[in-house]
Amino acid sequence: MTTAPAEVDTPVDRVSLEARSAVARDLRTAFRDSGVHAIPKIGMTTAASAVSLTIPLSGGKTSLFLVDGQLPAANPAAPLQHLLGQHGVQAKVTLVEFGPETALDVEVATYGDARRLTALVVERRSEAHDAAPRLRAAFTKIGITEDHIFVSNGAVQIGDINAPDAVTLLEILTDGDSTAALNELGLRDHWDAGCWREVEKLAQLLGSVVSEACGQYLESVPNPACHSCASSRPHRISLGTASPQHVLLLARAITTADNPGDYGDAAPSDV
Repeated sequence: MTTAPAEVDTPVDRVSLEARSAVARDLRTAFRDSGVHAIPKIGMTTAASAVSLTIPLSGGKTSLFLVDGQLPAANPAAPLQHLLGQHGVQAKVTLVEFGPETALDVEVATYGDARRLTALVVERRSEAHDAAPRLRAAFTKIGITEDHIFVSNGAVQIGDINAPDAVTLLEILTDGDSTAALNELGLRDHWDAGCWREVEKLAQLLGSVVSEACGQYLESVPNPACHSCASSRPHRISLGTASPQHVLLLARAITTADNPGDYGDAAPSDV
């Protein structure tokens, strides 16, 4: 009696590897924008899952996001396994050790399953988690990349942006009408530790403009660099906390001001 040869676990081809890498990046972004830390790893062979995800369970955010805040299950992997099955995502979910904590290990079978999981994560994110990346994208489009936009208690925290970026945002939103005020303050060529008063004035100017743009008062708090830390960090301004709806209005105002023909009469929800 002859024995059938064992299957050879061959490496995936270049096209499949690139597709898996792309969907892994999309998954990382989708989870991040939903407030959940997920660490993707692509499968390198044909027998491996297309993508595996490690989702640390510390902090409780993962459970609330994935199972709608239901009471904790005896097996934390079970609710997610059930959820994925309901939405046609073929995956195996297990509980694993993750340093001193625990994590969910999600082995997503195919590229198509990974795409469906990405769509599911985006679909289930909160209004605040949906608004935050839209504002981040609007900032990025005008060159503001060093932002700290995050979600807390259902609202969006906006800040800190550095002083030169604050000038950029102010000029975009005022269509250059703030140029004279900025020149008077001398806020273009020097940002040394001694210009903290100018940073406070800039925060006042910016606060008024962004509050009008989003339809909600934003505190716009200056955070100047002191003499001892000026060499390691720039002057910053925190715009404060806004509701998801007002964050979308601000994102729309920035994008419309930067490209006036983009939105026309579109509603704020169309951002």
